[in-house]
This record gives sequence, C-alpha cells and structure tokens, in this order.
Amino acid sequence: MSEIFEIKESGSLGRGLFATKLIKKGEKILEFTGPIISIKEALQKPPEKLSCPLQIGPTEYIDIQEPGVLANHSCSPNAGVKNDHYLVAIQDILPGNEIFYDYSTTMDEDNWTLECKCGSPNCRHIIGDFRHLPIEVQKKYLELNIVQSFIAKKLLANIAQHGISGSEN
Repeated sequence: MSEIFEIKESGSLGRGLFATKLIKKGEKILEFTGPIISIKEALQKPPEKLSCPLQIGPTEYIDIQEPGVLANHSCSPNAGVKNDHYLVAIQDILPGNEIFYDYSTTMDEDNWTLECKCGSPNCRHIIGDFRHLPIEVQKKYLELNIVQSFIAKKLLANIAQHGISGSEN
C-alpha cells in the first residue's frame, strides 16, 4: 500500500485516506487508476457497485479504483488533482489528517450533483460542476493548477473569446 497514507473510517463519509506522515505541499499522494469509461458506462453500473468516475475529458472518465476512490470531497480541500490524474497536496497535511480534494475541480457535464457533507465553514452544500463555483474559488483553483486540463482550456478559451467566465454561460 502507501507509505504516506492509510485507509480508515471517515465518520459519515465512509472510508477515507489519512496521512500517516507529513505530506508536504506539492507532494504527490497517489495516481488515480482504473479503466477509461464513458459517463453512459458509469451510469449503467448498479448502485451497490461503487462507481466514482473522475472526468478527464469532455466524454472520458477514469473509473477510479482503490485507494483513489476513497479520497473524499471537501469544500476546503488540502489536496487537488494535477495533470488530470495525480492527487497532490496543496498545503502541508499533518499525520492523522484526512486527505480531501474538491470534486468540482474535475466536473463539467451538468448531469450530476451531490449533497455535500464536508462540514467546512465555507461548505457549498452541493457538489457540482466547476463553472458553478464562485468566481473567487475558480480563480484560486486555477492558480493552484488543480482544475482538469480540459476544463481549464475550455474556460480560458471562453474568456479569450468572450471576456467572460465559465460561470456566466
């Protein structure tokens, strides 16, 4: 398994990933792995079969396998997805702390939302597409380079063409 995290119970979120040692800002935590599937394939899975597709292109997803599928969401993440499939610390993560990323940084399909139960002070209560995030949050995530490349390219092209953000479409 991993030398930097372990799998433990995460309260109402089920299982999660927890740092076993100091994970420094910028350090790679894991690579999301699994078969490449379409959203249609992901939606056809029975509910009891854990499916957590990570969008890596307009119509492509990684059907994430363990341990990556156990990384939980937070509206105040301490990690993010870089280069489309690497979970990386965006701040120092202390031993014993759960590792979280913001699922919205990987979503651009307008067909899936989830009630958020992260409990952070800035909880948005609904997890949805990147373009629906507040503009200041979008800018922060873009500066941290933790937005899937296809979403960032689409947003930057839209800004260049129209001078507007993706959330105003």
